Amino acid sequence: MDPLQSQTLRVTENEALIESSFRRLIASIESQREMIRSTWKQIEDEQLQMTADMERLKLDAEEWCNAERSKVENEWKRLDRLRERMSVLWPVEKREVLEINCSGTCFQLPKRLLCEIEGSYLNHMFSDAYIQSVPRDEEGRFFFDFNPVCFEIIVKWLEQVEEKRDATIPDVPEEQKMNMDLMCEALNLKPFLRPITVQQTHSTSLKVTGNIIQATHSGWQVVAAAHPLRMSGNAYFEIRIIGNPDADTDRMAVGVCGHIPVGPEAHSIRIKDAVMYNSTVGLIGSCIYVHDVHDRIKFCEGDTFGIKHDIKTRTLHFWHNKLKIGSCTLKQDALERIRVLYPIFALHAPMQKIEVDFSLNGPMGSRKHDASEMPDDLAIEGMSSSATGASPSVRSGY
Repeated sequence: MDPLQSQTLRVTENEALIESSFRRLIASIESQREMIRSTWKQIEDEQLQMTADMERLKLDAEEWCNAERSKVENEWKRLDRLRERMSVLWPVEKREVLEINCSGTCFQLPKRLLCEIEGSYLNHMFSDAYIQSVPRDEEGRFFFDFNPVCFEIIVKWLEQVEEKRDATIPDVPEEQKMNMDLMCEALNLKPFLRPITVQQTHSTSLKVTGNIIQATHSGWQVVAAAHPLRMSGNAYFEIRIIGNPDADTDRMAVGVCGHIPVGPEAHSIRIKDAVMYNSTVGLIGSCIYVHDVHDRIKFCEGDTFGIKHDIKTRTLHFWHNKLKIGSCTLKQDALERIRVLYPIFALHAPMQKIEVDFSLNGPMGSRKHDASEMPDDLAIEGMSSSATGASPSVRSGY
């Protein structure tokens, strides 16, 4: 075979190989296209299925929400009906008068006045749900075992509120403060359960913002709480030292007093009927009988100092940084003279700063809960159980 023929044969073989390879390539491309088409169709089918599933879930969720909304609305309606039965919202007969025997003193209380204290147990007591459970005396009058002087203050205030919506809360005589606190807490009379705060208006150079007190000048400056501690049970309050430039020499004092210091007393810590802890010194006060309180404790920045009044034993207990440092008892003549206790605070040097916390139950930091924070079902249950039986919810010592 000559060279020309041999070259032509090789070209023909190469063309055949190329054509075969090209056909395989075309077949592979078509196969991949088919695979892509199949995959794309599968994706479209899954997308359609997912859309259908989402639509079904949406419908199910809407149906569930509508059902739950209906349940909630029905429950609200039920609670409204229950509230109407439990509360004196507005008597149909506006002239209806409640005859009340309060520990031997008779009162005539127009039922419409109870609308002014909605949410109190006194309001609930005369609702349709509980009025049959309120005890009566031999003459058929509703019987309350409360201090009649305090109850009269409530009745007169209700009469004033009917005429003037913004009638101020009347001052309670100091000798009746404990009785009033007991009655108001028992009946959840919120207007009389005023929160304790530091006096915002006073005669000193102290800067008071809320319950934060800051000294601006040298010398003793004393400020008190606006209201005394509640006398219906144990009371606790605490200060936190925010600033004290020189804890070794700059003194602070905190304690209680039978009155709000005014005049010269607002610039001294030697106050009649007061017990105070003077930092770096110790416990001071002319009415102290005996005590075992540690002396010379410094009030450094970040420290806390708490005081608890034990109403049963009429003793004072003291804590520094959550550790008890002792207690004290008062002289008998002071106990007879002191009917209420006002928290008092004294700063001596500029830049001293403290924060007062009246919301604690004790040194471990648990918060107080008044009756208004009690869950409705528990409050109702408590009122119901105490309103039935020999000792009703209208009972309080005096």
